[in-house]
Amino acid sequence: MAEVIHLRAILQARRRQREQEYLHLCVEAIEHSLQHQIEEFAQAPENEWSVRASKIRKLGELLEYTTALL
Repeated sequence: MAEVIHLRAILQARRRQREQEYLHLCVEAIEHSLQHQIEEFAQAPENEWSVRASKIRKLGELLEYTTALL
């Protein structure tokens, strides 16, 4: 007896897989940017701390949002 596999289900599964792959790439890019900003913050003059801290906070929030989608 043959099993019927619906093309729509296959396409949806492939799309979900691609979306997950893209999300993992996004997480990697955000992590890299966040690490870079943390290193820059450590070397920044005091008058730049608030701007750099804001960037770190925003990247952290973006990382939190993106990882929640995984």
